[in-house]
Amino acid sequence: MNSATTAQTSAEETTAAGIVARTAGLYPGRENRRTPRHPARAAIARKAGQ
Repeated sequence: MNSATTAQTSAEETTAAGIVARTAGLYPGRENRRTPRHPARAAIARKAGQ
């Protein structure tokens, strides 16, 4: 996964579901779409703690 794209997506989205949806759109060939959910939730939690 391109970390610049991931960082940008995390910064722009306000929900974990939004991050997962955009990640799925960026990488449509990904077999396991559940994989980004944990990092997405962690990113939202970090934003809430700021």
